[in-house]
Amino acid sequence: MALNTPFKITILISILILILSLVLIWGTAKLAPSLIHYNVLSNDPYIKVESLNVTSNGVVIRLVVINNGNLTFKPAGGWVEVVDTGQYGNITFINGYLVVELPLTPQWVGLNSVGVKGLVRGYLNGSPAYIAFFDVVPVHVVNKVYIVGFNYSNCVITIELGVNTVIPVIIDSVSNMSLFTHTSPGYYLFNIIGSRAINTYVPAGNHIINIVMPIKPGNNTYVYACSLSEMPSSGYVLYMPIEITYIYPGENITVNQLMVKVVQSGG
Repeated sequence: MALNTPFKITILISILILILSLVLIWGTAKLAPSLIHYNVLSNDPYIKVESLNVTSNGVVIRLVVINNGNLTFKPAGGWVEVVDTGQYGNITFINGYLVVELPLTPQWVGLNSVGVKGLVRGYLNGSPAYIAFFDVVPVHVVNKVYIVGFNYSNCVITIELGVNTVIPVIIDSVSNMSLFTHTSPGYYLFNIIGSRAINTYVPAGNHIINIVMPIKPGNNTYVYACSLSEMPSSGYVLYMPIEITYIYPGENITVNQLMVKVVQSGG
């Protein structure tokens, strides 16, 4: 059956339109690179994990905003995830720092470094903006043993120790301990040459323990007063090198730490 003339014209027009469309598509593809403009930010702000501390109270992650050039990012909140433990926390503001606090879990035992990722929302030169980040950071374990206070009476010294650790510790001994007035020159109340065993076990966590030691003359112990009241002063200084053993999983580490505590008279 022969095609009539109107139908032939319709087919011809369709072919022409198709060819024209192909030409337009080809021309647009050639022209597109010159029409698209790329703008890459230079010196743009970013987020950095400044520190990650593991303490007996939990894990504390501190972030900082690094602002470069003319772009200023002011944070308003966000979240952080520790990839290695799967823990997630929201960002808070403490003393001007971006801080995330996480509970201490057994997963942290043995970790030397972890991956930390997150998203911080805020304002970039006044406009709402978000900054994503990922850092691999070292794990800093914070163990703290310190003198809270002391009292000396009737030739007996009572030392109040604060122990804030993520692992158990043993207070092994003190050596070359002395107590003297906080004056110039200072006057000794007593001076011990050599070491005295303590051997006190303290579990992980926050604890206050009392070490009670009689101070008697002899055996390299020199006593000049048996109480603070016998040698009045505006303050007293306890000088106490101490040996501590930290009980890590599979390994014990013994360290020597110098502790010095000054107390004012009457408190």
